[in-house]
Amino acid sequence: MHPPPARIYTLGPEGTFSDQAAQRLATGLGLAGVPITYTRTIPEVMAHTEAEPDALGVVPIENSVAGTVTQTQDNLLRHHQTILWEINIRVRFSLVADGPLERVEVLLAHPQAYDQCAEYLAGHLPQAQVRFTNSNVASGLSFLEERGTGPMAAIVPVEFGAQHRELVAGEDIQDFANNTTRFLVTRRRDEAAPDLARDKTSLLIEPQADRPGLLYELLSIFNRHGINLSRLESRPSKVTPWVYVFFIDFNNNAASAACLEELRTTANRITVLGSYDLLE
Repeated sequence: MHPPPARIYTLGPEGTFSDQAAQRLATGLGLAGVPITYTRTIPEVMAHTEAEPDALGVVPIENSVAGTVTQTQDNLLRHHQTILWEINIRVRFSLVADGPLERVEVLLAHPQAYDQCAEYLAGHLPQAQVRFTNSNVASGLSFLEERGTGPMAAIVPVEFGAQHRELVAGEDIQDFANNTTRFLVTRRRDEAAPDLARDKTSLLIEPQADRPGLLYELLSIFNRHGINLSRLESRPSKVTPWVYVFFIDFNNNAASAACLEELRTTANRITVLGSYDLLE
C-alpha cells in the first residue's frame, strides 16, 4: 500500500480534461488536500512523476475517436512508471470565434481536439489555418489574448465556452457524442509484484530479435490462458530504426499469473506497467 501522495501532476492549465481527471482522482481517493501542479506538456508530467517518488501523475492514454495518445505511450517506454488507476472522462468541445466562421483565418486547437472534431471543421472551417497548442484551455486563453488581431477561432472545452457564452459559435462540435478519453494515474515504478486481482494489466513487450511468427506466438500464449486483450499497440523502440515494441492491455483472470510466467520464458523483455482498476 502506497502512502498518500504529496503532489499530483497533470497537463494544465486549470480546467483541462486532464485537470478534470486529476480532480476525480482526488475526490475518489480522498486526496482533497493534495495540491495539483499543472505542466505545459505530457512529458513534463511523467518526468516530474519519475523524479518525485511521492508524486502521482495523471496523463491521457487513449481517446475513443482519435486513438492512442502517442506522447504518453512513448513516455511509458522512456520513464519507469507504474499504472495505479484508469479514469474515463467524457470529452465535449465548443467552438469560440471572433466574427463569422466564413471569415476565420486561424484556428487554435490541441492536436487531439482537432482530430476529434475533424468532420465538423471540414464542414465549417475548411479555409482556416490551424495553429496547434499545448492544451484545450491553452487554445481558449490564447484566443482571448489575441482577440481583435484578426478573424480567428478556437476549440475549447464546453466548460470554457460556458464562461464566454457570447463568443460560442458551436457547441458539442466533437464528431461523436460518446467521445471519451481514458487517463492513467501513474507513480514511479517500484519492485512490488502486480496485484493481478485487479481488473486490468498493462504490459510492455520488447522483442530481443525480429523473426517470422513472433507476434503470433505471443498472442497464442494469451489465447491458451483464455485472456482477453483490450488493447494492442506497436510503437517504435526509439533505440534502433524499424524495431518495434508492443504495448498490451489485458483483462485479468485466474490464469493471469501463469500467462505472465509463460511470457517470461520467451526470448523477449517483459515489463509489467501496472495492474489497476477503473476509478469511477
